[in-house]
Amino acid sequence: KQWYQRRVAITAGELDLEQLPEGEEILGILRTENVPLHIWLTLAKHYYKQEKMHDFVLLLENCHKDAATDYREQEKDKMLALDTLAAHYVSLGRKEKNKEARKKHFGKATSLYTQADKIIMYDQNHLVGRAHFCLLEGDKTDQADAQFNFVLAKSEKHIAANMGKACILFNKKDYKGALGHFKKALKGNDNCPASVRLGMGLCFYRLGNTEKAQIAFERALELDPRSTGSLIGLAILHLNSGDKDKLIKGVKL
Repeated sequence: KQWYQRRVAITAGELDLEQLPEGEEILGILRTENVPLHIWLTLAKHYYKQEKMHDFVLLLENCHKDAATDYREQEKDKMLALDTLAAHYVSLGRKEKNKEARKKHFGKATSLYTQADKIIMYDQNHLVGRAHFCLLEGDKTDQADAQFNFVLAKSEKHIAANMGKACILFNKKDYKGALGHFKKALKGNDNCPASVRLGMGLCFYRLGNTEKAQIAFERALELDPRSTGSLIGLAILHLNSGDKDKLIKGVKL
């Protein structure tokens, strides 16, 4: 009876997304009912939010062969499914210390991004995701830079593209140029991640503007109290200030 109720709820779009059952059960229903791909993506997203990574991956790995795709936006959703799973493997690889395991995760990401290329190669979010992956790989900075430039030519306020471009310029010690791109990411985007403020703080620090660096680090910590980079930045500023009270504060940070 419960299985039948969940089956009806999924097909009617009424399933409680905060109380999802095991992925294997959901997968069986999705297959049986020939559910559209966009619903698979919605369910996968909620498994991710609930940190149920096994179920998240399970749906994304099976949706291409089992989901219904007879609707207008199906190509974009196919690409999104591939890109989302690729980004997951990039994240795993970035955190992995074992070289072989890291290589395996990155290999899966490369394969998925290549498949997505064949669907909508010039989609902005797809290009930016792939470009950030190129930066992580270490030897593809020029390729990443070209992709960021392509996206920014179409959408100059694109947050992730501006952040990627800023990272490239920062690593080239063009701190003024990097700061400009962090500011573009911030302009008109009230929901920018704390990492934008952190990046601005690092640029201000390198440019010798410690006052604005401190403001940026403090704002980043307001947005994300766990921002390690911002904590370290503030600690360094306090320790270098020569002010006794700030020295004590810097040590405590």
